[in-house]
Amino acid sequence: MKEKAIIFGLTVLVVLLAGGIYYTFNHYSFNYEWKTNLEDYRTYRLIGNSTLNGYVKANGEISVYILTKEDFKRLKEGESFSYYRAWEHVKDVEFKNVRIPDGDYLLVIKNDKKGMQWISVKLVNKK
Repeated sequence: MKEKAIIFGLTVLVVLLAGGIYYTFNHYSFNYEWKTNLEDYRTYRLIGNSTLNGYVKANGEISVYILTKEDFKRLKEGESFSYYRAWEHVKDVEFKNVRIPDGDYLLVIKNDKKGMQWISVKLVNKK
């Protein structure tokens, strides 16, 4: 009888742990931070139908876009592109409950001044 109670307890613990991990991966992304040199572009994949919070800071001018992968390719190739949101020629951007539409979107940080030394980014993308 005691062995069955221990097995039942362990089973419940495993189920709760698995449920917690599933919930975490399906409802929250983890913080993503970097402080580094910036070549031409940095990208961060966003969760569709979510809310974005955080910031991007740089020691030079950057442009920050929320756009699709197809539009990012157009941006890199110098073609006309569309974007959901944009902050152009800024040194920092703060995201406060920015709604991300359903779909496959990227946050793209473009180095506007090639002499820039660093960027610092912290993002929390919650579903």
